[in-house]
Amino acid sequence: MERGLYAAATGMMAQQNIQDILAQNMANSSTIGYKQDVPTFKSVHGMALRRAANGSGGGTPIGEVGIGVAPDKISVDWQIGPQVTTNSALDASLAPGQYFAIQTDRGTRYTRAGNFQVDNTGSLLTGTGLKVLDNQNRPITIAGSVPPRIEPDGAISVSGAVVARVQIVQAPNDTLVKDGDSLFAAANPTAIRPAIKPQVHPGTLEQSNVNMVSGMVRMITVSRAFEMAQRAIVTQDELLKHAANDLGRA
Repeated sequence: MERGLYAAATGMMAQQNIQDILAQNMANSSTIGYKQDVPTFKSVHGMALRRAANGSGGGTPIGEVGIGVAPDKISVDWQIGPQVTTNSALDASLAPGQYFAIQTDRGTRYTRAGNFQVDNTGSLLTGTGLKVLDNQNRPITIAGSVPPRIEPDGAISVSGAVVARVQIVQAPNDTLVKDGDSLFAAANPTAIRPAIKPQVHPGTLEQSNVNMVSGMVRMITVSRAFEMAQRAIVTQDELLKHAANDLGRA
């Protein structure tokens, strides 16, 4: 009976974990370049069951009974988000597998969020204020008052003249890990290479790949599963109380 209580409790915790991740995804449904998280779970070590034989400790194996679940890895859904047209000169999206290089106080990071801007010092920045790197791994600074624009090959031009070139890399998905603010860190830096043929789509932005409709449906499903596990605990608690109070007097 106690095994049932434990299994139901781990089920409730698993559903709570899923709900937290879904809420995080849905909160970033309008974040440029965001990739949603996908939770996975594993079975807690089961208990082997055997049919007793002549009072010995051995017996014929029956199988295994699970005693619950536990959170496992959180995977990233690398599916490309919808592309929207903004017609802004410094907005850009990329081909699959390509990323912009960004300078942070933790080192170089990578992003698919191409909503760039220029501050009053001429620095090219991300939407969150981080400096964009050029193909020489230096922060891009643009002099003058003429508005720059990003070109299909990743060049930054002013009045038709190229003044810088955005660093664009090619990275397999399994070599990157999330680092907040739609940024990714290199889990395996040697696998990240300069993009041979950068494919930039000026005047467009890649949106979050979170689907709000399916997210809401999953939230409802998770909520009902949590309630079912909760009811299972209440039922098993009543059975235990009956066993303790009534069966002993029989």
